[in-house]
Amino acid sequence: MKKWWTILLLMVVIVGGTYLWLRENPPMEIGMIGQNEDGTSVLVEVTNHGFREAKVARVTVNHDDAPEKVKMQVSNLLKGYVHGDDDRDEKVEYKNLKDVVIERGSSQSKQMEKLNNGTATKEDTIYAVNVFHDERVRQVMIEYQYFGMTFIETVEIPI
Repeated sequence: MKKWWTILLLMVVIVGGTYLWLRENPPMEIGMIGQNEDGTSVLVEVTNHGFREAKVARVTVNHDDAPEKVKMQVSNLLKGYVHGDDDRDEKVEYKNLKDVVIERGSSQSKQMEKLNNGTATKEDTIYAVNVFHDERVRQVMIEYQYFGMTFIETVEIPI
């Protein structure tokens, strides 16, 4: 009987420790931030340096307002991003949030290192959240799911 209590206690410690570690070390990292001249279109680069994929669930702007449109841009390190005033730019493939899973991969610093060393390839996928709103965007809140938990990253947009 004592053996089962020991196993149960060990499982609680492992699960609890993993939960606390993930809460203190969220997997998503915010990279480049771009905006158009009037601040109504914002691009926020995101990377996932976790152990498994992440999924953006919801994006709000300016302290919980729903933006006019939100799209994901999936590109590669060699191509980079294209920032436009709306989601009708033919040079960019915009996808719906629900259709994109952010694969685990390199951190921002590792990606920059690949670019600087000339080792970047078309297989190095990069992701950006694109927000289109009817007024200036001062803040973007990205809510995402990872390992069954919800995380929120808040990005202040420089004016």
